[in-house]
Amino acid sequence: MRSRSTGGGGVAIIIAIVVIISAIVGALAWPYTINSWLMYAGKAASVRGWHGALLGFCPFVGQLTLPALVITWILMMFLG
Repeated sequence: MRSRSTGGGGVAIIIAIVVIISAIVGALAWPYTINSWLMYAGKAASVRGWHGALLGFCPFVGQLTLPALVITWILMMFLG
């Protein structure tokens, strides 16, 4: 009797790709979002890309990346 592979390796690769994409998007979006609000508050912009990548890894925070970016972009057009 042959044993069948459940394809766990393929699932792991897909999860790894999703995590990497989340980190890349977070590295680009979170610094813009947080630094925009810091500058609006009169503080120095201090968030770097790797900070955003770490935020992109977080389960719930990473999912808020793009909505926070869009809301910040729209609000900065009116508040700026």
